[in-house]
Amino acid sequence: MKNRSIRLAALLLALVLMTSCFVGSTFAKYVTEGKGEDTARVAKFGVVVEAESDDGAFATTYDSDSNYAGLTVSSSNADKLVAPGTEGNFAALEISGTPEVAVEVAYVAEVSLSDAWVSDANKTFYCPIIITVGTDEFDGADYTSAADFIADIEGAIADYTAEYAPGTDLSADAEAVAISWAWPFEGDDVKDTYLGDQAAEDNAGEITVKVTVTVTQID
Repeated sequence: MKNRSIRLAALLLALVLMTSCFVGSTFAKYVTEGKGEDTARVAKFGVVVEAESDDGAFATTYDSDSNYAGLTVSSSNADKLVAPGTEGNFAALEISGTPEVAVEVAYVAEVSLSDAWVSDANKTFYCPIIITVGTDEFDGADYTSAADFIADIEGAIADYTAEYAPGTDLSADAEAVAISWAWPFEGDDVKDTYLGDQAAEDNAGEITVKVTVTVTQID
């Protein structure tokens, strides 16, 4: 009995040791861990486009450039006018801001001329207004087509579109476009008079110039 008890105890001990190894190999494990963390903020844009003046390019009255003291042109109503000897500047569009992204500054012009810009009863196109974009002059009197005159003006303004790198001070580096107009006093008197007579019959030539500047982030 004693030997049997010793053998039974030895067997139980062996089983316990085997079970311990099994449990250890099953539930023990290596553990490791890694973390990644970062913080970012929204990149600055903060671009402002505004007109330098609210006066507009055209007016209801114009001062005389001669010794005559007073006005040389004055509208009979609220309509803005153009006439021989008048001129004006379009409000400069000022761009400011230092965006932290690359941007495109795009200039888009819309120029329109009514059908009344003619020199005779045959409806021959005639527009004596000179539009200056930067240093480039476009004399409407040199054109035989309103479409060609408009296309050249709009194209010259669109040429100021440019791209700028992040961190560019747009108020200092973005090239602004200066636009002005003039109707020379010494022009073709006969054709100019025809335009004025047509206006007196409520068939006045009209001109509209609209310039839009858009600043857009680019990839």
